[in-house]
Amino acid sequence: MFDKRHVGAPGIAHGGAVATVVDDLFGFLLYVVGELAVTRNLNVEYLAPVRLGVPYQCQAELAQRERRKLFMNARVKDQGGLVVVTARALFLTVDVAHFGDEGAATFDMLRRR
Repeated sequence: MFDKRHVGAPGIAHGGAVATVVDDLFGFLLYVVGELAVTRNLNVEYLAPVRLGVPYQCQAELAQRERRKLFMNARVKDQGGLVVVTARALFLTVDVAHFGDEGAATFDMLRRR
C-alpha cells in the first residue's frame, strides 16, 4: 500500500515508486527461481492510477529462461481485480563475484543460516 511518502499527483502514487516496488517484486522472485541476477531492462505500463492508501496485490512470474537471461512478467491488481500495472523485465544471472567482496560476504552469511 502506498502512502503520502509516495505521492506523485494528489492521491496517486509516483510512477517511480511503483516501478521500484515492481523491480523489488522481481528481486523476490529470484529467491524462488534460485538465482542471483540483476535487472537489465524494466518496462512498466501504467494502466490506471495507483491510489494512495489502497491495498494492491502484486504477482510476478518467470515467463522464460534463455541461458543467463530471465524474462519475467508482473501485474498489480486492485481489490476488485482490476489490473492497474503490468511490467516486463529482463534479468541477467550473475556470479556472486559480481557483488564484490561485501556482497560475497553477505551471501555467505545468508547461506550459513
